[in-house]
Amino acid sequence: MEKRKKISLYDLVAIGLMAAVVFVVTMFLSIRIPTPTGTVMIKLANAFILITGMLLGGWRGGLASGLGSMFFDLMTPEFVSVAWITFIRFFLMAYLCGVIAHWGGAKAKRWGQNLLACVTAAVFSSIFYAVKNILKLMLSGSAFVPAFIANIPKMITSVPNTLIAVVVAMVLLPALQEGFSKTSFGQRVQAHH
Repeated sequence: MEKRKKISLYDLVAIGLMAAVVFVVTMFLSIRIPTPTGTVMIKLANAFILITGMLLGGWRGGLASGLGSMFFDLMTPEFVSVAWITFIRFFLMAYLCGVIAHWGGAKAKRWGQNLLACVTAAVFSSIFYAVKNILKLMLSGSAFVPAFIANIPKMITSVPNTLIAVVVAMVLLPALQEGFSKTSFGQRVQAHH
């Protein structure tokens, strides 16, 4: 029988810390663009969601990213009603990134594997976002084609968001990993992977 890992205090602190980072970056490092179907954001938070997945691994990175993103939505009246969907989207984005980056014992140390993890997770998030927005309009009575066309402005912003997220995450990750591994806190968090 497989022994289950317990959630440590270090896990909880790391999740809380990175959730706060995701929240702050979403709040202050984004550009809001109004579209006919609602506000869309060009933001650096997606890069930090990818970084969180790679630093903390799948479930911890997912939980931190989902919570940080959800709390932003809960503090922004326009997004309160979709906060639960935001949690799912960004949990899955970071989880996917973390699982791929740590696959086979890589521990997010292989550049090519990290790039694959970032691209896969960022593209998944963009597809999730497009499908959610199209379904939302269809549930309101729209047919598929008009719902798709109405969401083209939001889908267009997914391209720069994806590129920014992947490039920034890949550039910042080595320095953050090095700094993280030099602290006793970081070493203990990594030991609980």
